[in-house]
Parts: sequence; C-alpha cells; structure tokens
Amino acid sequence: MKKKSPKKAPAIPAPHHEEQAFLDAILAQPDDDTPRLVFADWLDENGTGDAGARAALIRAQCQMERLAPRTREYIAQELQAEAVLKKHAARWTQPLADAEIGNSWRFRRGFLDELTLSARDFVRVAKKLFQLAPTIRTIRFPAASNELTELAGSAYLARLNRVNLQRMCGCGGCPIDVELRNLFASPHAANITELNLAEDRMDAAGVEALVNSAHITQLTSLDLSDNPIGVEGVAAIRKSKNLAGLVSLNLCSAGLRTTGTRALAAATNLPMLTHLALAGNGIGPMSLRSLVVAPFATQLMSLDLSTNQLGDAGGKVLLNAEKLAGLKSLNLRSNKIGTATQASLRERFREVVIL
Repeated sequence: MKKKSPKKAPAIPAPHHEEQAFLDAILAQPDDDTPRLVFADWLDENGTGDAGARAALIRAQCQMERLAPRTREYIAQELQAEAVLKKHAARWTQPLADAEIGNSWRFRRGFLDELTLSARDFVRVAKKLFQLAPTIRTIRFPAASNELTELAGSAYLARLNRVNLQRMCGCGGCPIDVELRNLFASPHAANITELNLAEDRMDAAGVEALVNSAHITQLTSLDLSDNPIGVEGVAAIRKSKNLAGLVSLNLCSAGLRTTGTRALAAATNLPMLTHLALAGNGIGPMSLRSLVVAPFATQLMSLDLSTNQLGDAGGKVLLNAEKLAGLKSLNLRSNKIGTATQASLRERFREVVIL
C-alpha cells in the first residue's frame, strides 16, 4: 500500500503591486482605519471579482469599532458584515484551511485578524501563517500547558497584540506558573495589549510578575477572572507602574471580598479604566461604598457586580453614587435586591441597569 504524500501548503498568490502597497500601509499602521478605508475605495474602483464585497466588509467592520455594541447602528453594520462573511469567508480563509493552520478564523476591520491554534503549532507554522494571513494579530491558544515556554521563545510572538491563554491546564498538575513567568519575561511579548489569563491558577506572586514585567507594558485589557489572586494580587495591581493604559480589567471570582475590593477602590494608577468586572467576589454594601467613590469611578462605562452580596443596602449605595453617572452598563444580577429597590434602580439608571 502506497504511503500518502504529505499535503502541500497552497501556493501564495502574488497580490497586485498596488494592492500590496495598500497592505504594507495597513500593516505599518494596524490601529489606523484610514489605510483600510482608502483600500476599500480602491477596491471599488479597481477591483474585480469579490472586491466589492471586501470593500463592504472593511467599511462595515471599521464602523462597528466606532459604535457602542447593541445599538441600532452597530447591529445594522454587524448584519451587513455577517451577510458578506456568510457568502465569502470560506473562500477567503481557504489558504489557511488548505495549509491546516488553525481554525475558528475571524475577521476584524475587514481583514483576517484572529484564529485558534495550539502554541506548539504556532511556533512550527508561524512563518507560513504570516505569509498567508499577515494581518493576524489575535490568537487563542487552547490548553497551552507544557507549550508556553516554547511560545515565549518565538520571535513571531511579537506579531501578536491579543493573546488568549484561558484555562491553560485542565488536570491541575502542570507547572503553568513557571511557564507564565517565562512568557512575562519574554522580550517577544512586548506588543501584547490584550491578555486573557482566566482560570490559570494565577496567585498574587504570578500577578506581581505580570504587572511588573519589563516587557508587557502596553496592556489595555487584562482578564484575571477565576484566579485566586486575593488581596495581595490586588495590591500588586495597585502598585504597578505598567497599567496606565489599562481600559478593561476583569477580576470576576478572584477572591477579593471586602478587603480586596477596598484595596482596588484605592488604586490611583488606572487613569484609563472604563470597563471593570467584579462578579462573584462576595462584595457587600460596605465595600461597595468604597468602590463607588474610587478615583476611577467617574470614568467607568461598564461595571459588572453580578453574583455578589449587595442586597437592598447595596442597591441604595448605588442609587446615591454620583460618580457612576457615566455608566452605559451596570450588571446587578443575582444580588438579592428587593422589588422596590430594583424599581428605584431602574428609574435612576434606566436601560443601563441589568437586574
């Protein structure tokens, strides 16, 4: 019986020289929509085949980035993008599928941005990945235990801005604390802006190693949910000089309770924080009083306090919280707040509150 020859990666089609110039501009300014929108105009005027669809996707998804989720305008652009992707996404991701590189590919701002891939495979195929999809900036690395040290040593890690390492280990015995420290110490991690470390057994020492890293200094989003970081972990966050750009912080089920919540409320090093999630931390009315007058309270746009111990007393604290006037979302589910207090909360926060 003949052995099957290994599957060859597809040839990479050479883009039109003008199209390549646009792509170079987009890669040089990945956070700027202008080169993308200029490219969309060029596609409409000069493109063939599905160029019009590509242009429509770029415009719709760039517009989505500027709109608040769940608004009428956002949903309209989302539906338009979904219609384009339903028709064309399979063909646009075919080179990656043929090369068997990752899965769950996603587009953002009109270009391939995200996929799921094991950390070990990333190290092995990174060169080919970025040849086929140079705009990839986000990767979910599932079950990355015993692979993260290798990832930390890869120069291609520097191509990523958003890294998802949620639940690295399922058995509970892998030395992921050591591996995570290797990641935090890697110079190749310097471009990470969004980091998901949920369910990774992060303790206070791990948090300290992260927030004091000499390399991971550009974080805008940090998810430490379902980790036993406790009061000491919050103390490390409070003292860090690397979190000035942090916009989103998820500390759900992080063992904060009263002392940890009060410690967080005293933080003065989070000038950009607008999204804070604190569900499942045993927060009661007393610690809530500290939180609603925190230095960052006036800038909060979303606050998740679900599954805590607020009760009617906590509800009344929120009714009198003048600093929370800028909230666009306030999640208070599962807090045993009575009917009358719920009605008052709805009157004050209207569609913003979730009960």
